[in-house]
Amino acid sequence: MTSGAARALPASAATAFRQRGFTLLELLAVIVIIGIIVTFASLSIGNRALDDRLEAESRRIEQLLRLAEDEADLKGLAIGLAFTKDGYRFLSANTSQNWVDYAQSGILRSRPLLQPFFVELRMEGRLIPPLPSAGEDDAPRPAAAGNNDDKDDDDEAKKLKPQVLLLPGGQMTPFTLDLKAPNYPSYFRIEGDLLGRVTRERRQVVPGTDR
Repeated sequence: MTSGAARALPASAATAFRQRGFTLLELLAVIVIIGIIVTFASLSIGNRALDDRLEAESRRIEQLLRLAEDEADLKGLAIGLAFTKDGYRFLSANTSQNWVDYAQSGILRSRPLLQPFFVELRMEGRLIPPLPSAGEDDAPRPAAAGNNDDKDDDDEAKKLKPQVLLLPGGQMTPFTLDLKAPNYPSYFRIEGDLLGRVTRERRQVVPGTDR
């Protein structure tokens, strides 16, 4: 019996040797699979965070538009909305009939767009270019003697005009505003009609178009 057990030992040891672990090829395959899973998980988390921020920003614009409508109706004045390259501004006319920021602080102050978002404003189907940002000019100003700060401020005020008007009584300049992120397939469309109704909906980018 002792000799039989001794003879069985080499076979058992050989089996254990063959089954002791993975081959190098198997380990490489497992590493590749884990890498793919981690990559897809990271992309999913990143896209989810971007999508949440995109929805929050679109909701904020929608709510601010409704608040500006209420403000215009309550105070009996026209409030303008202007979109710049990096944000948007609520405007009102001053005593010189120039458009200026409606408020320096508070809810209807000028606001930047969250990065990396951008907007596309359309009226009657036409794409409306954004206004220059505050302090930005289309061309450099020539140097001149004396203090021209007041004149520069007046020139800037004359250039600043709203693209959308919110009027007392609920009327509004009809517009379509798309809030997008670069290379992202989903976006939010905010629309306002002549009767002051504001809607917001999620849309998908159609391949081969800008919509």
